[in-house]
Amino acid sequence: MAINGKINGTKVPGLVNGAEAAEHRVHRRKSVMWAARLETEHGACECSAFDVSAGGAKLRLHGPVTLNSPVRLVLERYGPIPAVAIWRRGATLGLRFTAPEAWIRELLGSALPI
Repeated sequence: MAINGKINGTKVPGLVNGAEAAEHRVHRRKSVMWAARLETEHGACECSAFDVSAGGAKLRLHGPVTLNSPVRLVLERYGPIPAVAIWRRGATLGLRFTAPEAWIRELLGSALPI
């Protein structure tokens, strides 16, 4: 049980007063359903992007990915975006984009929330 950002007395990154860090995001996220490909050190695998912001994306994929490793998210409509795989829960993977935010906003344009 999480209490004040701790589980069993241990501080857990991402928990703030028992709330998920999602409530404290820097970038607004937009729900999408885009076919994509993730290029990793293990090769490329098909995936679906279902949440995107100027800071990163949430993907659904089945394939090996090393956390904290550089990857490229290739979106059919927009091209490749450099990123880092930062978390994984089953078939869901979280990416943080490593390109400048201004470049991401220009690339994805109206697909991003204001």
